[in-house]
Amino acid sequence: MNKKSIKKDNAVIMSDRYLSESGVQGGKIIGEHIALGSLIIGIPLLTIGTYALLNMLFDWGFPINSAIIILVLLVIIIGLLMTIGGYNIYRTKNV
Repeated sequence: MNKKSIKKDNAVIMSDRYLSESGVQGGKIIGEHIALGSLIIGIPLLTIGTYALLNMLFDWGFPINSAIIILVLLVIIIGLLMTIGGYNIYRTKNV
């Protein structure tokens, strides 16, 4: 009966010992998902914003008013920041 309680205690001690390592591994997995999500969302936003801006500049049928220009610039900025952030997280994780 003592052997069973000793095995249970060892299991608890072992899990406490590796708790910090498991937290680090969980953080790495979360960082990987954030980087991938940022790249998946950022690249299309950057592409759509650049396409809309080029259509406005060269007068290929996209309407020009100040609200749409501000919206397009915000989409470009958000897409660029998400792409840069996702790349930096991915590069830092793999170094």
